[in-house]
Amino acid sequence: MSAVGIVSLTAAKAAPLLLASLGGLLSESSGVINFALEGMMLIGAFMAVWVAHASGSPWIGLAGGLLGGMAIGFLHSVVSLKFRANQIVSSIALNLLAAGVAGMLLNEVFGVYGTSPSVAGLPTTNQALASVFSKIGIAGEPEVPLIGGMSVLIPLAVLLGLAVMAFIAWSTTGLHIRACGENPHAARAAGLPVTGIRFLAVVAGGGLAGLGGAFLSIGELSQFVERMTHGRGYLAIAALILGRWRPAGVLAAVLVFGFGQALSEWLAVRWTYLPDQVFLVFPYAVCLSVLVVRIGSKRPPSALGRL
Repeated sequence: MSAVGIVSLTAAKAAPLLLASLGGLLSESSGVINFALEGMMLIGAFMAVWVAHASGSPWIGLAGGLLGGMAIGFLHSVVSLKFRANQIVSSIALNLLAAGVAGMLLNEVFGVYGTSPSVAGLPTTNQALASVFSKIGIAGEPEVPLIGGMSVLIPLAVLLGLAVMAFIAWSTTGLHIRACGENPHAARAAGLPVTGIRFLAVVAGGGLAGLGGAFLSIGELSQFVERMTHGRGYLAIAALILGRWRPAGVLAAVLVFGFGQALSEWLAVRWTYLPDQVFLVFPYAVCLSVLVVRIGSKRPPSALGRL
């Protein structure tokens, strides 16, 4: 595999992690612990396939993935903020619930276990541009260097990630979210509806994680596979911690983990004499190694987990 291939594969592996990590960043910047990213991604992946199958459109399926992640975010908000349950326990319970519900719905909707039927997947960047050009009367399919053969969701994920980073860092609403995470008592004294802001941040973060799950199902495979997230939600949490709850740091951490997954697949092709399990565990070994090196630099929001 060439250097360009490694870059392309790294981008493909990092895109869902970036969306999920930014979802976690929104939630935890507001002061709500969110370890339910795995469940949000899984439900987002299933809902994207279900809605794409029902509508025939992968773009509508993408909206379904967004809503699926938001539904889990809504549940986490209600349990954590309304009923004041332990946020870590709520997250873990929702991850388990999402795995069970996705498997049950797979059988109820499609009548199968394990893997859904294939659905229409999202186009590549070249195909999406060709469709746009054809509508304005320009014939032919453009050739975009490097990203042309990638799923269109990869550049969209990058643009959305930059938008979320700018929103958190520079917008007034982003400042309010960070104020709720750093000092909710001062935020309340300033007249901010802390609970409402946290509620919206968790739901919006769930939507981003759901888009990350949709990338896996209709951006890569065009079908849903039970437990297809394979711990990516937990990798997104690790990226959030490694990035010190800062947008730029999260992006750098996601690229490191994405490169680890890409390198794992590259090595699996070259070192065929080794068991497959070696390469499956490789990205998580990279995650643990990096976290051990950077463990002393963690600085979460001051009021994280406190109502």
